[in-house]
Amino acid sequence: MKRLTLQPRHEALGATFGEFAGYHMPLYYTKPIEEHHAVRQGAGVFDISHMGQFTAEGPGSLEFLQYALTNNVRPLADGAALYSPICREDGGVLDDLIVYRVSGERFRIIVNAGNHEKDFAWLQGLAGRFGVSLTDISPGLCLLAVQGPEALGRLAPHMGRAPAELGYYTHMESQVFGVPAFVARTGYTGEPGVELAVPADAADTVWDGLLGQLGMTPIGLAARDSLRLEACMALYGHELREEWHPLESGVGWAVDLDGADDFCGKAALARIKQAGVTHRLVGFEMVGRGIARADYPVVADGQPVGVVTSGVMSPTVGKAVGLAHVPAALAKLGTPLTIEIRGKAVEARVAARPFYKNPALKG
Repeated sequence: MKRLTLQPRHEALGATFGEFAGYHMPLYYTKPIEEHHAVRQGAGVFDISHMGQFTAEGPGSLEFLQYALTNNVRPLADGAALYSPICREDGGVLDDLIVYRVSGERFRIIVNAGNHEKDFAWLQGLAGRFGVSLTDISPGLCLLAVQGPEALGRLAPHMGRAPAELGYYTHMESQVFGVPAFVARTGYTGEPGVELAVPADAADTVWDGLLGQLGMTPIGLAARDSLRLEACMALYGHELREEWHPLESGVGWAVDLDGADDFCGKAALARIKQAGVTHRLVGFEMVGRGIARADYPVVADGQPVGVVTSGVMSPTVGKAVGLAHVPAALAKLGTPLTIEIRGKAVEARVAARPFYKNPALKG
């Protein structure tokens, strides 16, 4: 398994490790529920250096991304960021990513760790058509996510420009503890915060400053998953998969079918929309006892009709909740669902998403 640059720091903190996307990753340092609450109530830091980071440069960069992504890149100003799926020609979701416009002809892209190599190969194939240089800059960087209601305030004295000045989904070049950093006002927890891309050879300085000087809590993948699920943020391989298209996977809002530009998969998605979406991603809460986990079947009349994509006992709302792909006829709020949990049929109902929302997230 690949190891993170900060592996010795995680080991020194007594982290429990597991494999994720080919990396030896810290799952938790103390208890996942304690780390979850630390982010909801204060500030936590995640080492997410396993994720892929690319740059796209050249006069054709905008046209390249406009074709590669389902969302509309054209209105993106310098210093702004955009979420988007990338799709196959048939509309299947290859991945979801965030693109950052650094300048008119230069963009930065962050992709999921499990799709790093696949995404680079796919995007590089498309980039060649537009004369664009696509570069994988991941090896020289560490990526740290600083999240929580106190995150921006604690960081401010140690940065060249206060991170709170950044609008949601914007970015800047700055310094953190004297280390050059690409700072993005994005995150995966439903809390205010930033993601910091810093040189790998100086990452220990930033990590030590965040934990030591600022007293932030180190957070592992277990709490990262429960935090993102409460906020109903999709996870590739769960809510998003190649066999599903974005219109049925809860990210149809990031598909620009009305724009003048063509993109990979647009024709297929337009046909699907016209015909009508047959399955939808829904939130649910358990009515009966039990926690529905990923891949548990949603059943009707004893037959599987859908599938749970993610499920957890929510530490914040105190209920067993989750996300599931179900037939469109079962997608209305309040609709009863039956989920098979270890061979037993358990009652649930469709619930509003997200399960948790911090009103300051977009402040």
